[in-house]
Amino acid sequence: MTIPTVPSLVVPEAFSRWLESRGLIYQILVDFYGRKPSLSLVAQWSRNRQMGTAAEMTEGGRELKRYLCSQEPAMLPQICEKESLEYNRLMNELAVSSFAPREAAQLGREKEFCNVISDVYASAGIVFKKCSGEADDHISIELEFMAVMHERMLFNSFSVRSAMELLEIQEAFLEEHLLKWTPQFCERLNAVTSSPLYLGLSHMLEEFLPQDLQMLKAWKSYLESSAAEMA
Repeated sequence: MTIPTVPSLVVPEAFSRWLESRGLIYQILVDFYGRKPSLSLVAQWSRNRQMGTAAEMTEGGRELKRYLCSQEPAMLPQICEKESLEYNRLMNELAVSSFAPREAAQLGREKEFCNVISDVYASAGIVFKKCSGEADDHISIELEFMAVMHERMLFNSFSVRSAMELLEIQEAFLEEHLLKWTPQFCERLNAVTSSPLYLGLSHMLEEFLPQDLQMLKAWKSYLESSAAEMA
């Protein structure tokens, strides 16, 4: 995959690998936190070589890959049924009293807090069509926002300035939202499930987000220095 964010730059290999993989990682997290692990979802993920390669960027991703890709095909329907029951238990915020997949619940804020998040989405020109009525501060919606912003940065930016604007939105969202509550979310998730699927996803999430912020900051510095050299 080429990196068209800033066509005039020669992108270092480390940034190229990260830019190619981060959107896939966000998509894996969105898919499994946002819907039941159906047979079609598991099959799609396990057969996608790019997704498998992206997952290996974290230890949690490797856990997830070992669990799903080592199963005999005949066992997958039974596994999906079991994990779907666990999804219903975990993602129903009323079902597990100490655990909820929403920012407001994790940080002890009022439900109206999701209006703050919806304003962030609106300011970026994004309106989500939610099939299951998820709140704007649900883990899957916040992760999907990052996935959408990544795609915009990767494919719809034709200058350093526009790339920087999209990058800064993602950096701020990680610092002001996702990284403020997902460490606690993951800790509580680890405590209330023994599912290899959801433990792998939790480990993947808690490892990946700080890495992603670090890479965004490094990419920003690289773009700034490259722009200064071309000025």
